Amino acid sequence: MFDGWKIAAALCAVYFLSVGVGFYGFAAVLPAMIIDLGWTRGNASVGYALLSVVIGLSAPLAAVSVRRIGARNTIIVGGVVSAGGALLTYFTHSLLQYYIGVGVAIGIGLSFQTLVPGGQILTNWFLRRRSLAMGLFLAMSGLGAFLSAPGLAFLTDQTGNWRYAWLVMAACNLLASVIAWLYVKNHPSEVGQHQDGVDLAAPEDGTAIRKSRVYLTTSQWTARDALATSSFWIIMFASILVTMGLAINTSQSVIYLQLDRGLDPVIAGSALGLVGLMNGLGRFSGGVLGDYIDPRLIMAGGLAVELIGMVLLNYTDTAAMVYVFAIVFGFGYGHAYVTLPAIIANYFGPHDYAKILGRSHLIVVPFGAVASAAAGYAYDQWHSYTIIFLGFAAISVAPVVMLLLMRPPGWQPSG
Repeated sequence: MFDGWKIAAALCAVYFLSVGVGFYGFAAVLPAMIIDLGWTRGNASVGYALLSVVIGLSAPLAAVSVRRIGARNTIIVGGVVSAGGALLTYFTHSLLQYYIGVGVAIGIGLSFQTLVPGGQILTNWFLRRRSLAMGLFLAMSGLGAFLSAPGLAFLTDQTGNWRYAWLVMAACNLLASVIAWLYVKNHPSEVGQHQDGVDLAAPEDGTAIRKSRVYLTTSQWTARDALATSSFWIIMFASILVTMGLAINTSQSVIYLQLDRGLDPVIAGSALGLVGLMNGLGRFSGGVLGDYIDPRLIMAGGLAVELIGMVLLNYTDTAAMVYVFAIVFGFGYGHAYVTLPAIIANYFGPHDYAKILGRSHLIVVPFGAVASAAAGYAYDQWHSYTIIFLGFAAISVAPVVMLLLMRPPGWQPSG
């Protein structure tokens, strides 16, 4: 029996607990922290910005860790570091301690726990069903957000103490490490199996395998060669906008809906949870489609829907509109986000996958940090998010068009 799907299930649990609960749970309790500690939105948003920067800067380090101690052990270390950051934030009374706990410790921990090592393991285990496996893996953050965002907001509202939420997040990160230790294997050869559970010799002529319209290279791309292609940089441009959209939404939407639009805290938290659920559904359906439709087309469509969702957020002022915005934005983002690891794996193969993905995060993630901080300070300056919400939507049109026109590196038209 092929163990790849058991490994994928364990990685899904890790992603659910680390990103689904930790990352989205942070946003759900931030309004209560602002009120209790007397912070400005700009100062509070710096924590999210720092978190995003450190995740991106740590991705190459996570890739080095994958090569030196293995992806499984990298996940275990990341969970312990994330839990330590959550505990430090539990005790915080100052911005500096908050920045260190959330921005530095949790940022490093999440980078080591999630996409770089998890994506490497799935790339090792899967080829023909790689996009589906990636979709299932990444969809778990959406399910986690759907449950944790309103759940932690409810816990905070009922107890009047946002600190309890950080204890929950610390416990979830430690549990993720335990699951990785018990159930994750780096490569099918460790248990005497083969990629996809089939012992087939790989083609040796460097040609691409095609299934429908999906390109799967068999060439051994290095990170240096991949970064020299125009395809890589178009993917980065689109991914930057995808990431900026989520950063703005995650860092500001609950604050905006609760404090500016006057909506109930649980409804505001539920909006983020619904974004997460639709995000998860989008990741899953995008993963399924990605085995049959070129993922670049899925990314283009997802980003187009995401920008429409941001426009809707700007005009949201009722509970019904909250749910419409959340469904549209979350579904679009999920489709756009899930394609990045699949495109990198499909275009450049498994040889330098962790290194290429690590470089990608180093490029993309800081822009999310800038977006979240800029949105917070824009409100402090102009008491409005309009220029941020609508400006994002306008800029996002360009990468959508570029993705539609893009071809894989080395691609030649048939005939």
